[in-house]
Amino acid sequence: MTPSPDDNGISVVVPTLNDRDGLDQLMHALAAQTRAPDELVVVDGGSTDGTMELLEAWRDKIGAPLKVVNGTSLSIGAARNAGVEAATHDWIACTDAGCRPVSGWLRGIDAARRDADFIAGVVLIKGGTPFERALALTHYPSAEELDDPGLFVRLSHRLFGRGYDPERVGGAYMAFSKSVWTAVGGFPSELSASEDHAFSSEVVTQGFRFTRAREAAIRWSPPATWRGNARMFARYSRSDIRVRGRIRHGIRGAVWAGAVVTVVRGGWRARTGLAIGALGYIALPLRRARAAGYPLRQWWRIPLVVALKDLAQIAGALTGLFDALKARRGRVSG
Repeated sequence: MTPSPDDNGISVVVPTLNDRDGLDQLMHALAAQTRAPDELVVVDGGSTDGTMELLEAWRDKIGAPLKVVNGTSLSIGAARNAGVEAATHDWIACTDAGCRPVSGWLRGIDAARRDADFIAGVVLIKGGTPFERALALTHYPSAEELDDPGLFVRLSHRLFGRGYDPERVGGAYMAFSKSVWTAVGGFPSELSASEDHAFSSEVVTQGFRFTRAREAAIRWSPPATWRGNARMFARYSRSDIRVRGRIRHGIRGAVWAGAVVTVVRGGWRARTGLAIGALGYIALPLRRARAAGYPLRQWWRIPLVVALKDLAQIAGALTGLFDALKARRGRVSG
């Protein structure tokens, strides 16, 4: 169905694969929206965990038409594209199973789209355990820092990330018009992760109107284990190496290699400089920890989760480079 020129509806697009519990959490959150979706499009990649039965149970409770698109062997980018193609309305709000949009999420998107082509929300991460709180303080942007962050926070974001970047918007909290999606060529279907960053980067590059809507917030919980987070960071980095801005992965690897050499062979001046640099690297997470009342006895976790992410991303980036080289050899030999 082609939307009319005066179409004011919003289609919510959700890709999923064998995440019945996460999808159930999302459905509860969507049913509680103060501004109901005009349509919900769920793209299922061939789940075998009862996802389809769950969707049927929710069909008459969600307060909006439910459309299910079935596919197999879909990348996350291909699944998002399939959902956008199947959507009835011109405006698309994307989120994921396992996310819990706040009750005013869709209302915030509705208000913001009047002056924008692309809307980025915010993600709220409130860890329950000391480890999860360390992850939230260390790796993820803070909505509070959007308000007059000051020189220290701006400089830390510029040098080390951890802030909201228009070119790296998560697929769980973005919205856009179909004309934008068409103009940038959709989400890269060849990527198994970081398709959202590639998409938002292209949106910014092409000069579409961008806005940040703090009311369009979603709650999300990272993996609860060290291994689960390492796998997640490596998986993202493996695809992210093919996205604009990938030079940061090379810089990260070079810095860590230099740090190892300095520890092993450097003199006291070099090691002192390294220690000062490392403290600067974790200064913002430490400041956040102090402001949030994170117990001092738990602060040892912060440098460890920083190292966890960096080393996992380096490993993922190297794997991604090998993937690219292998694909290039295949094209040459073919």
